[in-house]
Amino acid sequence: MDAKNKLLREIQQCEFALVEANLYLDTHPQDQEAIHYYQKTHEKLSEHLAEYREKYGPITKDEAGKLRWTWVDEPWPWQMEG
Repeated sequence: MDAKNKLLREIQQCEFALVEANLYLDTHPQDQEAIHYYQKTHEKLSEHLAEYREKYGPITKDEAGKLRWTWVDEPWPWQMEG
């Protein structure tokens, strides 16, 4: 797996973990360990996103700009090697 795909995988893992932690915190809002986990994972995600943007450009269509849809220049998910 190349560096770009590895970074994307790490972003996906962080996003998944944040959704799960958020669901848990909905029913356990006083769990300090879970809150700390959520905060650390959120920081990690922010770092990964910043690194991706710096190295490879926008990661969402909202970041791509209004003059051109640059994300279409990249391979689509089904075009990437596993």
